[in-house]
Amino acid sequence: MRPLLIAIALFIALTVAFGQKTPDTTHIHKKTHVFVGYELGEMVFNNFLFFAGETGLQFKNKHMLRLTYMNVKLTEKHLSSDFANVVDGNNVKGIFKGYELFYNLPVYKNFHVGGSVGYYNDYYEHTETGEDVNHKTATIGFEINYRETDIFNIKGLYFNLALPFRFYINPLEQTTLGNATVNRHFFENNIWLFVGYQF
Repeated sequence: MRPLLIAIALFIALTVAFGQKTPDTTHIHKKTHVFVGYELGEMVFNNFLFFAGETGLQFKNKHMLRLTYMNVKLTEKHLSSDFANVVDGNNVKGIFKGYELFYNLPVYKNFHVGGSVGYYNDYYEHTETGEDVNHKTATIGFEINYRETDIFNIKGLYFNLALPFRFYINPLEQTTLGNATVNRHFFENNIWLFVGYQF
């Protein structure tokens, strides 16, 4: 519940901050645009270890086709935090790796909703005992996001605050590693902030 409240607060703050002055964006949707972005949410919480980002197309009708790639080395501190709620206990590190394809539709101003399919590999290892779990699964899900383009009046510069939710087709069951527990993965969500450029 806490991450969802934080995400709602971020949505409101960004809407207020960027919604006060609406730039002339009529030129943006006269053609299909390619965009690429770097993901800051997962990366900040995990000391910028490895890489996370997105690429995609924004069509004339404002629909978007996006491919996200996550390859994040998860820190012990992040995994055991109340925010992540992935591990109960300490001494567990991991890797969050996967691809997810989204199709987004505009619903209100800069808000979009969409569906997704993906493939994820979750790896967790106990730093003292060496016990680990390596889990792979296909996923299906949906997303809500808020996107602004031409931020700071820089043509093409954008951010995308995304709330993806996904079901694991093959759930990761609760697993004990040493004195810690990796919680069950079935219905998962993230808070992602992509910053990039639209060509």
